[in-house]
Amino acid sequence: MANEAVDTRLNRRAAWFIGEAFSREEPMRQGAWFMLGVVGIVGASLLTSGCVAIEAGHEGVMVEQPFFFGHGGIDPSPSKTGRVWVAPTTKVIEVDVRPLQYSEHFDIISAENAPVSFDAFLIANVVEGRSPELIGRYGATWYQNNVKEAFRTFVREEVQRYPLFQLTTDPTTRTKLQDAIAREVQNKLIDKQNMPIRLNRVVVGSILPPKGVVEQTTQTIVQEQRKITMVEFQKAEEAREKAEKQRGIADRAYRESLGLTAPEFVDLRRIEVQKEIVQHAPTALTVIMGLERVGINMPSSGTER
Repeated sequence: MANEAVDTRLNRRAAWFIGEAFSREEPMRQGAWFMLGVVGIVGASLLTSGCVAIEAGHEGVMVEQPFFFGHGGIDPSPSKTGRVWVAPTTKVIEVDVRPLQYSEHFDIISAENAPVSFDAFLIANVVEGRSPELIGRYGATWYQNNVKEAFRTFVREEVQRYPLFQLTTDPTTRTKLQDAIAREVQNKLIDKQNMPIRLNRVVVGSILPPKGVVEQTTQTIVQEQRKITMVEFQKAEEAREKAEKQRGIADRAYRESLGLTAPEFVDLRRIEVQKEIVQHAPTALTVIMGLERVGINMPSSGTER
């Protein structure tokens, strides 16, 4: 019995020591697991974060989307060309700040209800340093969402002010259209909304009517040109007739001043003409006088050449 009592006491004391050992190791184990968790989170962050390359002519807009801490949002300072390190919860939107061309095709009606087809181009770029503002207010598809329909409306309104013939034949009309549309885009869209966009220019392509209208227009141009030619020819004929009349009046006055009859004046003019021929002849020549029966050899004036 005594031995059993001793064994019981020894077993109780051993159990107490073992319990104390385990109770002291538990906080240490908890601390070790906590440190392992922190290291794991940091390691995962490092593994999932990366380096983003911003291409030339672009700006990087950082959109922060944290899981636990912070409110997130768009970084107001864009990243320039180069490589940047980003957190796993940060999204990078590249914005091209170079001039880009946006084209639109039109099939509309002119001022005289004639159909025309053409293309119009808007050339613009995002203002450098303001790409975060653009993304925050309009998104990456800013042209499709906020500019496209307004631009098309401005083009339609301006083109429909002109008749078909002027749109297709007058080269200055396209220049007027481009200037007017550019003013509308700048004043009523970019300036009014304070958009971070710089308008470079507006270009209107060749304006073409349907094939049948083209043929009719060609015929009209030919007729107009023919009319101009006939008018110029008539003016030339009238000028020639007037000159002939003036010459006749002058000849009559000259004849009367000499006291010659009409046949005598004709003979005089014939002699003057023949004299001019002889004076300008390179060598001597024979002139047959209309009133003479024999030829008269008349040497050239001046030294014989």
